[in-house]
Amino acid sequence: MGFISYNLKFYYDELQKLESCASDEKTIYRAKQLLKMLDDLLDEGYTELNKRIEESYLGVSRLRKYLADNNEQPFKLYHKGLKESEVAYEQENVELKEALKLAAQKAQEIQHTSNDVFLKELINFCKWIGYEKNTAYIFLLRDTMLPYIYYKTNNRDNVYPWLLGRKTLSLLTGKQGVDDEVRSSIIKALECGSCQNFDEFCDVVLPDIRQTIKQYPEMGNCMTGLLKEIKQKRIIVVESGCSGTFPMLLMSLDKRVDVRMYTTYPYLSDIYGDKIYTPKYEENRLFETLYSQDLYFRFCDLKDGCFFVNKCNNTEVEEKSLAEIKTMLG
Repeated sequence: MGFISYNLKFYYDELQKLESCASDEKTIYRAKQLLKMLDDLLDEGYTELNKRIEESYLGVSRLRKYLADNNEQPFKLYHKGLKESEVAYEQENVELKEALKLAAQKAQEIQHTSNDVFLKELINFCKWIGYEKNTAYIFLLRDTMLPYIYYKTNNRDNVYPWLLGRKTLSLLTGKQGVDDEVRSSIIKALECGSCQNFDEFCDVVLPDIRQTIKQYPEMGNCMTGLLKEIKQKRIIVVESGCSGTFPMLLMSLDKRVDVRMYTTYPYLSDIYGDKIYTPKYEENRLFETLYSQDLYFRFCDLKDGCFFVNKCNNTEVEEKSLAEIKTMLG
């Protein structure tokens, strides 16, 4: 119940603050972010938090009223024209690095680029991450596939695409929801209320994640093995956001690991601090509007230290994906 209980208190306190002072540009923006978090959860099919917040203190209605009283609209929800369930994938299992290399080669051959304005922001994100000697960069796919391609295009060595997500952990553990177990360590740290910065946060979160990993030795051994193959003194794990579950998982396994994320939840922005590119949480779902990152490849296997994918065989998805990649190639 950690996620629910923490958010019930968080939203109650935030509403008290909003309604106890005169509204201005800052408070209206805060209200829009708070509502966007709830709208995103609903859009992803998670209804429980919205239900509990509304039943407990009419929290959702009060946020919507607050915006309406200030003549403001909630942040928009963005969607692609297609969903993964609506497209088919090839049966061939292709090693991830090879699949990305072939995709970049195909993109070089086309003439047109994508007009998605978010791609420019992704390039700025890459510039912000930077590139340092004796440092490896792990890009967690699917959401940072295009930043990985940007780095490869700029002839940067020691960059790794890892398709590390919910499906990967399920494959390694034979169990659904292991990522939620890891994420619960982050919520516990927030609930304890003693973490004022990233170092204090790590002191609480990382040992707790290690306890979770002990329950799944195959997962821990696999992740540790992948990290040991990287010889650089420092490792930067790059993710879109929001909780930082997988970067923190890797931090718990290797002291060399540090984190860079595009954004995070408002209640984590002070803790992650300079580890995040922007506090604009509302931009996070824009990663999922990109066809190349969300639809072009689908995770299918992880064996012998290599990730494998199936490629989407939908013409529209391929055309849009290659145009996005072409834009990142410059």
